[in-house]
Amino acid sequence: MRRPYLACLSIAASVLITGTARAWGPEGHAIVAEIAETRLTPAAAKVIAQLLTQDGVQHLDQIASWADIIRPSHPETGPWHFVDIPLSAQGYDATRDCPGSNCVVEQIQRWSGVLGDVSAAPMDRLEALKYVVHLVGDIHQPLHCETNFASRPPPIGDRGGNDVHLTYFGRSTNLHAVWDRGIIQEALRIPLGPNSAPDLEVTRAEAARFEHSITAADVTVWAPPGLAAHLAAATVQWANESHTLAQQAYLHLPADPMPDRWEETYQSKEWPVVQNQLWRAGLRLAELLNEKLY
Repeated sequence: MRRPYLACLSIAASVLITGTARAWGPEGHAIVAEIAETRLTPAAAKVIAQLLTQDGVQHLDQIASWADIIRPSHPETGPWHFVDIPLSAQGYDATRDCPGSNCVVEQIQRWSGVLGDVSAAPMDRLEALKYVVHLVGDIHQPLHCETNFASRPPPIGDRGGNDVHLTYFGRSTNLHAVWDRGIIQEALRIPLGPNSAPDLEVTRAEAARFEHSITAADVTVWAPPGLAAHLAAATVQWANESHTLAQQAYLHLPADPMPDRWEETYQSKEWPVVQNQLWRAGLRLAELLNEKLY
């Protein structure tokens, strides 16, 4: 299974590098999955191990980017990865921002229901697990929860910052791609292995290092018990948190023309934000999986 998995990640990584996709890069998704896996209950870990066996893998980080990998062949799933809350809005409005339940807020709820359904076919539950692991990560990427209509009218906007072109530490890119991978790569310098896949041993070590910074108070505030029972409210809360951070991400950009070395200031402000979002996503994913798979 390892060789096909790497080949698929190569496709996903090439898309993410260009900034046309809407997701944390494979590194970020892997870290979220790894944080969650360390916090699984024995009961949840057992069910997940049984489901993953169908794909011939053992760990959540090995499926964390699957939902991005299949997007080219399943374009209808694209809107599931984000929610276009207007940048100037105060927060999420389901009627305005998620018509037909076709956004990350509603899709986390949908696939969590399938995952927790013990009567569902094992392959369906595995698919649900793949989506839940990935989409919980996605909703915590701030630029997944906004689009700026000031530069382009609805319904397109600036596509979550994809149309905000800039140079970041010498690389021609866009604002969305900076948040997908640029900030993480600048901070962690995670090497890419064969076929451009991230080195999972390195991301696992980074996740373990992050774990030492997570306090009991963080867990209580970010991932309180009862999450699954109140998931509809929780996913809206997560989207609104990310939306507020996205507003700050735009405000922290310097005015054109951008001064020399502006990236260093931006990186120092936003890397702590990215870390917190990866931590929150991992803790919340763990709590959701534990409550759905008891």
